[in-house]
Amino acid sequence: MKKQIWNRVIAAVLLMAMSGCGSRPKEETSAPVAGNAALTPQNGYARGTSGDVMQTHWFTIVAEEASLTDAYADLTPAAEDKKLLVVPVTVANTCDTDLSMYDVDFQVQWDDDSENAFTMPLTVEDATRFRDGMLEDSYVLAVNETRSGDLVFEVPAVASGFAMVYQEVFETGETGDIFIITLNIK
Repeated sequence: MKKQIWNRVIAAVLLMAMSGCGSRPKEETSAPVAGNAALTPQNGYARGTSGDVMQTHWFTIVAEEASLTDAYADLTPAAEDKKLLVVPVTVANTCDTDLSMYDVDFQVQWDDDSENAFTMPLTVEDATRFRDGMLEDSYVLAVNETRSGDLVFEVPAVASGFAMVYQEVFETGETGDIFIITLNIK
């Protein structure tokens, strides 16, 4: 990825909400979702692609193949030069306590030299845009619970090279590892 994308990752972390168990938890031994070996961070980063299981401190996440569309249920992009990027995800709590999860925990970035080449799910700005099939704007993921749903992002119609990003942020304000999932588009 381009150097500017890394700068956007760090800048965007300031916008992201914390979805953790509190202080930095010890390593967990719970099995990842989908029965695949989980990818873990090396030197502060974990990189994968659609279908890979990513192991954070608190949960595993799998982002399946994404799709670009003109509508999701009755939702359409706000402008003609936009599309909706639909990312089916599965998250599984591997922590020893319930987790508060938020849509703002995840962002999508695309190949572009602009500092604004990233976005949050539609429900971040407007929770009334939630539709059946989506992950809620906020929810509690119980111990050992797995939840699946779509994260829906509004992106430029001409954009390509999408990646979904999550960064660990602890209650202390300390940041942890960054997880980058390069999205395959159907």
